[in-house]
Amino acid sequence: MINLDNLNRQHVNINKEIKYIVNEIKKGRADIDTAEAALHISRLAGLLRIHLLEEDKFLYPDLLKCSDEAIRDLTKQYIAEMGNLATEYTEFKNSYNTSFKIKNDIDNFLIEADQILKALSNRLSKEDRELYHLIAERKL
Repeated sequence: MINLDNLNRQHVNINKEIKYIVNEIKKGRADIDTAEAALHISRLAGLLRIHLLEEDKFLYPDLLKCSDEAIRDLTKQYIAEMGNLATEYTEFKNSYNTSFKIKNDIDNFLIEADQILKALSNRLSKEDRELYHLIAERKL
């Protein structure tokens, strides 16, 4: 049986980091605490790495073996989508994981942070609504 409790807990922690960074970027270029933003960008990267590892090693392989074709198809779609998003976040993190890097390109940081954090948030929400809901519904 799939441990949705652990995956949901990871989503809660990831969403907390996203919310923190979003609140920082909302302050705008003059008031953002770049050191804290950089710290939370790195924390988020760590949480995402753990979450994706668990999905890749346990969740998705189990779902790809599922007899339910709808679940297998949805799983394949999620694997393809998340690969791109994970790569995009890694590039974002590498560009802005220090206060200096953020300050050095603050305008692009604010734009890119908004875009990648919305994409991550939408992805988590989609997983919760669609995939995790289906897993719970089918008692996998």
